[in-house]
Amino acid sequence: MSVFPLLVIVHALAATVWTGGHLLLDLRVLPRALRERSAAQIRAFEEVFEPLGLTGLAIQVLTGLGMGWIYLPGFRGLFSPANPIGMLLGVKLLLLAATAALAVHARLRLIPNLTDDNLGGLAWHIRGITALAIAFVVVGGLIRLGGLG
Repeated sequence: MSVFPLLVIVHALAATVWTGGHLLLDLRVLPRALRERSAAQIRAFEEVFEPLGLTGLAIQVLTGLGMGWIYLPGFRGLFSPANPIGMLLGVKLLLLAATAALAVHARLRLIPNLTDDNLGGLAWHIRGITALAIAFVVVGGLIRLGGLG
């Protein structure tokens, strides 16, 4: 067995953790926390999910880089319009940068100051991270399918 199928499987499992956790947070925990004006519910979820979620994200980054190297040796053709896979891998890197920016802002600015009265700002971050996680899955699927065409 070559290393590529193993990378794909581990990457998909880690993406399941990352995306599934954020869908749970966005669709189940967040609405209840907003309705009850309870920052404690968000904090409780984050306390349990964050170590697992960040591990999943780190695994995705490592396996994604490995698969990217296999698809584009030396990452030649990354962001090249002539290479659909290179474009999609570039999009994944942009999604990663956006995810990191939102996560750092939330961790350094929003979460330390989170109260029952200012949940709305964090809610938009949660929705943004969830949308980015879904976009990661869609773009990853497009890569496996060979692009848009």
